[in-house]
Amino acid sequence: MRPDTGSPRQQARAPIRLALSFALYLLTLFANGPLHAAEPLEIRLPVRESEFDDVLACQLDPDSACRSCLADHPSSASLVIYSILQEALTTGGIKAKVKPVLSPNSERSRKMVSDGLADVKSDWEFNIDPDPDLLKSAPILRKGEFEKGVYVSQDAFILNGERRISDLHDMRAVSIRTWRLDWQALENLAPKSLTSAPTTLQIYSLINAGRADFTLLEFSSEPDLARRYEDITLYPMPGVKVILPDSQHFMVSRRLTGAQNFIKALDHGLTALRQSGFIRQCMVNSGIINEKVADWKILNPLAATAGAPKTSQSQ
Repeated sequence: MRPDTGSPRQQARAPIRLALSFALYLLTLFANGPLHAAEPLEIRLPVRESEFDDVLACQLDPDSACRSCLADHPSSASLVIYSILQEALTTGGIKAKVKPVLSPNSERSRKMVSDGLADVKSDWEFNIDPDPDLLKSAPILRKGEFEKGVYVSQDAFILNGERRISDLHDMRAVSIRTWRLDWQALENLAPKSLTSAPTTLQIYSLINAGRADFTLLEFSSEPDLARRYEDITLYPMPGVKVILPDSQHFMVSRRLTGAQNFIKALDHGLTALRQSGFIRQCMVNSGIINEKVADWKILNPLAATAGAPKTSQSQ
């Protein structure tokens, strides 16, 4: 008696079911591939030209010290973000290699991530939320943690080191209008005038030439807190600082394969790094959070609870 092997129709369906099962397995494999691949996942991070070489050199350096945010390894803003991103992904369980890709400015970087030409960049919350092509990570910097100094020329620093805070109303400010958080903070400070410059170099040049008195800049990690651009040096007015009214996050392209799982792992890593103190260590090392100015008076204390602007900041 021959064994019952089923009807011809059932026999025909067996290979189909096998093929479908295999196809489903492949789809699952590809969907989760970036997070579980044997080779490191390559994550593209847009970096401005002026800081690109530093980040690239660190990425290629087998010694991890350059991305450890140690006190004896000063960091640019881009190198800080690179270091935090690389460490957060590792801590979150993703085997990844963060690769810098050249970008002329933040506006272009933002579009690169939105269009899937890059994968991740840091940005302000109000720049991320309106874009449906982006996912937002847990905060890198919380609202009110990002501080800036009131930077003036060397002559003004020497002559007016004891200038009263109220005298800002008699001073001429300069910034870039599309730096919306800076612009909002300056408007609230009510200077004598507020001029928009086309470039960062123009900001420095206008102050150096005496055609403007001050601008807002991140505190540097230099001993004198000075900021230098080409051959121009600006110094912070002692005793005062300004906070920016928004939080900073990583924006992640939804076009990144496995983006939802990626953001979960990234958030896990960021939470762990905040608890361990690594994020603060990076920010202190770069001067973004500067312990030398911890006791300086905040000129706009309400900014920590104020709403951020609704338009893009190209900083």
